[in-house]
Amino acid sequence: MKLQAELGAAMPTGSGIALLQGEAGTVGTTPLEYLPQAGGPDLFAGVSNYAGKTFTPHSGEGIVLNHANSVASNFYGNGWGAAPGATEIHCFDANDFIDRLGSFLTAPEVFPGRVQNHSWVGSTGNSSSDAQMLRRFDFMLNRDARLAAVGLYNSPTIMQPLLGCSYHALVVGVMSGAHSQTGTTVDGTGRMKPDLVVNESLTSYATPVVAGSAAVLLQAAIASGDPDAERPEVIRAQLIAGASKQRLPAWQRAADAKPYDAVFGAGEVNIHNSWHLQAAGKQTYSTTVDRQPSGWDLAATTSNSSGRRYFFTIPEGRYADTFSVALCWNRQISTGGLSYSSSLSDLNLKLYASTGLTPEAVPLAQSISTVDNVEHLFLRNLPPGQYLLQVTASVNNRDYALAWQSLLGAGPVLTLRREASGQVFLDAAALDPFVSYQILISPDLTAPWTVKETFRTADTAPSLTHAWEDVSPAPDRSFYRLSWEAIR
Repeated sequence: MKLQAELGAAMPTGSGIALLQGEAGTVGTTPLEYLPQAGGPDLFAGVSNYAGKTFTPHSGEGIVLNHANSVASNFYGNGWGAAPGATEIHCFDANDFIDRLGSFLTAPEVFPGRVQNHSWVGSTGNSSSDAQMLRRFDFMLNRDARLAAVGLYNSPTIMQPLLGCSYHALVVGVMSGAHSQTGTTVDGTGRMKPDLVVNESLTSYATPVVAGSAAVLLQAAIASGDPDAERPEVIRAQLIAGASKQRLPAWQRAADAKPYDAVFGAGEVNIHNSWHLQAAGKQTYSTTVDRQPSGWDLAATTSNSSGRRYFFTIPEGRYADTFSVALCWNRQISTGGLSYSSSLSDLNLKLYASTGLTPEAVPLAQSISTVDNVEHLFLRNLPPGQYLLQVTASVNNRDYALAWQSLLGAGPVLTLRREASGQVFLDAAALDPFVSYQILISPDLTAPWTVKETFRTADTAPSLTHAWEDVSPAPDRSFYRLSWEAIR
């Protein structure tokens, strides 16, 4: 693990973070089959892969559910869990969990566990009831400052409402794309899901990797001493902004109104990126001060047309090989009467080129969904210069979390290989698959340059690299260069 190798003993492991694991137990078994390790009805000690951990079986005495064991191994297992340092584990059967979300005039319970994992899907069979359960779930997450990761159904054409249609949870898919791709179908249709993907075979096993990553960030947030860093919206934004597209070269937003790729969401969860983004520190909005190329903020909206402004600069001689930003906020849920109602403020995110704290008139990129409670921008090879991130809203005083990351590098590069046979190959790397490039050639550095190859890897198979052979190389010498139209 890259972050582990970098931090060594200082690597956060989820230590001190109480976890909740929800499982769809096998109906009709006695004791109930829903635990990663048999035990109960009182709390009991973990053994083997769970040595040093304490389980509380809130749904009563239980026996091992193989699914629960596999999920737990990825979540907090001592061997390869994403949060192996977590020792306080609270287990719930999914039906019991739903019942405890309450009904009519009964409020949702205060659940133990600051980070929850729900590797199950379902429905009440009634869309109105499903919407009520989702609102109660989101209400609980907001009220109690809980962060949850929930899995999607393992089929592109089917969306189960519970809990994949949640607003406040991180919804998880798999890198193969073998998960629900319909968008939300209940309680606000057409919202983009998943938020994140993981390289696992099934969403059940992908989801705890995200939940465990959230626990790692929460531990680091607590250690920072800044209460704002602990807010679930902040950690959601950090995980989304830190998501990697390195192994997803086909990743693309289809339109300004779409914050995500339709299949891969924000991309592959990457704790290395997200931890470094978090460690860059809180950077408050300002109209007069340049902020760092990476950072995060928790703030409240203004309805002023100038919005909240975050200026930052990519230094001369460098590129942001990738620039990623996420804006997250919660919906408002009213508990009056027999049912819960909800409303969602519309926040927008824009990136401008800027000079001397004065932005250009037209944004370079924007994420302006009217239905999602997340906005996301991702650009490759952002050239040096000053930029403005702008958060706008139609309402005042709506809390939001913003996280952004510039991974600095040299930008696209072209290297030459000359074989013993005399063949000349050129390898281009750090490309944007959706940008057109030209390979130019000249006999010397003063003569006119001639176009030898024009390519865009997305036109064939999207790739961050491209190899080309000069089939008629000059017998003595040639100079080559890579050319493209930068975003500014």
